[in-house]
Amino acid sequence: MENNEAQSVQAQVMPKLKFTEKLGQGIGSMSVNLIFNVVSTYLLFFYTNVYGLKPADAALMFLLVRIIDAVASPVYGTWVDKRTTKFGKYRGYLLYLAIPYAVLSVLCFYSIGGAYTFKLVYAYTTYVGLSLLNTFLSPLGAMPAAMTRDNDEIAQLNAYSMFCSNVGGMLISFGVPFLVTGFSGAYTGQASQKGWFLTMGIFAIMGLIGLLFAFTMIHEHYHMSAQATDDVSFKDIFVQMKVNKPFAILLAYLILAFIFMSIVNSSGSYYVTYNMGRPDLLKYFNLLGSLPSFILVPLFPWFKRHMGRKGLMLGFSGVLMLGLLIMYFGNAHSVGLVMTGKLLASIGMIVTTGYMWAFETEVVNYGDWKLGKRENAIISSVCSFAVALGLALGGVVPGYFLKFIGFNASLKMQTASTLHGILTMQSLLPLIFIIAGMILFIFYPITDSSMDKMSAEIDARNKKAEQEQAVED
Repeated sequence: MENNEAQSVQAQVMPKLKFTEKLGQGIGSMSVNLIFNVVSTYLLFFYTNVYGLKPADAALMFLLVRIIDAVASPVYGTWVDKRTTKFGKYRGYLLYLAIPYAVLSVLCFYSIGGAYTFKLVYAYTTYVGLSLLNTFLSPLGAMPAAMTRDNDEIAQLNAYSMFCSNVGGMLISFGVPFLVTGFSGAYTGQASQKGWFLTMGIFAIMGLIGLLFAFTMIHEHYHMSAQATDDVSFKDIFVQMKVNKPFAILLAYLILAFIFMSIVNSSGSYYVTYNMGRPDLLKYFNLLGSLPSFILVPLFPWFKRHMGRKGLMLGFSGVLMLGLLIMYFGNAHSVGLVMTGKLLASIGMIVTTGYMWAFETEVVNYGDWKLGKRENAIISSVCSFAVALGLALGGVVPGYFLKFIGFNASLKMQTASTLHGILTMQSLLPLIFIIAGMILFIFYPITDSSMDKMSAEIDARNKKAEQEQAVED
């Protein structure tokens, strides 16, 4: 009865989002990922095999850049929640940052000449700038909580975002190797430099157009009051982390997820090029990382409804582990077996790392229920902090691991021990973090009924506050 009453209250006060709003959120997510995923998937390979950096230098750069991001994220989130642009609290940043983000992404893949130290400084400068802009676009992650509090709408927004993002992922997986080779006649080495630059230029233009489209389509329906905005402070981050248990669990999972995603994605190019000895198959290998999303993402609400949040996360984490184990124990020259393992790993990763973003809106709601503050940007920025930390660790591990196993980019054939190290990096190493993530979600407390109850109580509290303010006026 209580749950039905909560749902009734929700139906009365929560507007249904238009298709164009959902599409705008999806295209916006895809546009950021068109650039971000090229960087996270290919930049280490570009630095070591095309640009000419030493693996250890590239690894250290990934670590330092992510530390900068991690520090900047919560500071920036507090700054955003205390201000409102003339286009809304979060929406305006899509317009302000679209062009700089696109330009810097292209500069990251430009092979500048000069001494090694100069090239290293250029790489640091462009990568730091791009990473900071990616952090500054974090309000896009806060947008769903400003658009709706309805369970079904949240699930649909997440499905649109994931579907569109995986369209972009498919374009990246297949398109980057195809275009680089098409433009320059090579995928690795100095001969491919022009191809990498032009390819990133194409994706940057697509990302720019998509961010501007998202800006025109998205609308914010839930706003912080002026009093709540004034009350926002940096210390609220620590209050949220202390009081908001689902938030703490989500942060820990994001760190682990981006560690294992970074390791798996960064290792793929090396595994296909050296272990399989089939760089021509890289575009198909990567394509399997995103192609299943077209079937899986529309099924997210169904999975959640029939498996529950915990069942979904634990079950598909198991599928991910199975795929990686098939790749580890199988013969790298058995293309069918490798692709089967990759497909299963991709299915598990798409569902677990895709659905995890639906939890962000839930923890915003939980924080509003507990503290009376709907601090979308603070929570989103701390999630960005967790992402940055995960990417820092996940980015530095492959670089140093390559050094440890004796990888040499100038050799067409690697030693047997190096090949086994690449295999371990691709499959066994991520399992540690996947298992830790599964343990975390055993303790996640939010359910559909608790979400409905929280939303109803928040609405009742806000209505009472409005009535009391009207009486005072």
